[in-house]
Amino acid sequence: MKIAEYRKETAGTLSPFFGDEAGSISDILFCHYLGVDRSGLILMGGEEIPAFLPEKLNSAADELSLGVPVQYVIGECWFYGINIKIGKGCFIPRSDTEVLVKAALSALPPGGVFADICTGSGCIAAAIAHTRKDARGVALELSPKALAFAGQNLAEHPNVKVLRFDAVDEDDYLKLRGQFGEKFDLITCNPPYIPTGDIDFLDQQVLYEPKTSLDGGEDGLFYYREIVKLLDIILKKEGTVIFEVGRGQSHDVSAILAEEGYCRAVIKDLNQTERVILAKKY
Repeated sequence: MKIAEYRKETAGTLSPFFGDEAGSISDILFCHYLGVDRSGLILMGGEEIPAFLPEKLNSAADELSLGVPVQYVIGECWFYGINIKIGKGCFIPRSDTEVLVKAALSALPPGGVFADICTGSGCIAAAIAHTRKDARGVALELSPKALAFAGQNLAEHPNVKVLRFDAVDEDDYLKLRGQFGEKFDLITCNPPYIPTGDIDFLDQQVLYEPKTSLDGGEDGLFYYREIVKLLDIILKKEGTVIFEVGRGQSHDVSAILAEEGYCRAVIKDLNQTERVILAKKY
């Protein structure tokens, strides 16, 4: 069987689970297992399928049919043009978060130092480090499983340290300031922000992700309140903090920042959702 024909057959197999997205999911799998991009895949359409491919694709289809996200199946995803390694126990990067990275790159001064709190896979820190070789930073995460992936994704960026860190523990902030020896020009953070009561109603694929990376407390704002109270310990007086927020949360997070003396700017994502808040002290 030719690769083009097998692509169509695989998309048909996945169609009951993914509908109109089946073709895209199929291509993601083919590109991953064949080691090509989509253009390369199309050019290979007339070639015979490799002997190993059916077993790989059948195994992947079995996992996908159970609701396992395709990113977990293949163990990677793309974020800000960078290949990010991920797996079960680690939050999957979303393209909406690239808006935060763009804001961070603009806010970080030349030779600046940054901290990424709740780093998860380390995707934000990796994107900043990859783009700004002059910067130094730390990627901070509590989950051991996520820390392992962050370590992999930042292994090629010696200008960023990966550290275990509890985002709501004041002692960890004090310890970090002592370890790093200086405060930070920029702090980025994409914390858990789904209200606890909403989690069970999320899409099945999202429920495969660790609950600790989703659960933002009763109203989804727990981490914002706690982190904002502790920022002064590690953020320079003239420094910038940038948060990602969930849909409909920008007003409440802005109010939390205002109570601690921050002026705020809200940035929308490509869907015109208020996704990012950039803040500085008055």
